[in-house]
Amino acid sequence: MQFLPSGLAIPPLPYVIVLVVLTAASLAALYLLDPPVTTRQVIAFAPWMVAGGAFHALYQAELIPAVAEPFFAAPAVYVTTFLLAAAVWLPSVIQARTVDDVGRIARNLGVAGGLLVIGLTVFSYTYAAGRIQANVALVWLPLGFLGAALITAPCYYLLAIGWSGAVDRAGWGGPLVVFAHALDGLSTAIGVDVIGTGERSPIPRQIMDFAETLPTYPYLGKGWLFAVVKLVMAMVIVVLLADIVDENPTQGNVLLAFVAAVGMGPAANNLFLFLLGPAI
Repeated sequence: MQFLPSGLAIPPLPYVIVLVVLTAASLAALYLLDPPVTTRQVIAFAPWMVAGGAFHALYQAELIPAVAEPFFAAPAVYVTTFLLAAAVWLPSVIQARTVDDVGRIARNLGVAGGLLVIGLTVFSYTYAAGRIQANVALVWLPLGFLGAALITAPCYYLLAIGWSGAVDRAGWGGPLVVFAHALDGLSTAIGVDVIGTGERSPIPRQIMDFAETLPTYPYLGKGWLFAVVKLVMAMVIVVLLADIVDENPTQGNVLLAFVAAVGMGPAANNLFLFLLGPAI
């Protein structure tokens, strides 16, 4: 039985060596510096998660220079994005230690990641603007993020009513996790039910195949069930990780950031790919 998404490819050996060496060096530096990871830093990593998805969409649309393509295929793109973030993170940690200002780490990460996402977005819209499908494709990126925010708000409010203690302990990483997976579910539903794309990951595909057998399929399509499953799982994970965040903030916030990235990266990839995909 297939468990991993299709389309994964190991880059050529020279690229693997570069990625492994740089990753080992970055992790060693982070281990030695032992930086605190605050809830603000979890939020600051959000643009980097979006950037990773956007980078892979550019690769899929064949808009990455050939010499750099292996760095942005899956799964190498996740490592490449981490290394780019680490290039900002590590100097920020050193600078924060020098001036005794931990908040500087989140500010630097957030600003650099935000500027990167703005650049990728401007490039993507510029590329899409002159194409036949642009009139439709241009709306999915902002609508996806806005729609996910509208879904997240009442869901997190309900979570706060039932598990207020867990929500307080999770901090801002909690709503980011729910938003990221709401965005992933919504973008997937848009793809399969509106645009007509396929699904590369086997488990989501099985969930949507089941939804296709339900009486709701003619009215709601098949993506809604996957979106609901993602939301429920994200809310459960926030509750489960809340105690870890409270007892060990660095470890707990790293876990929240990882869980958010698992949703945000694929979601951003979906939305940017809608923008950059073949003209209709």
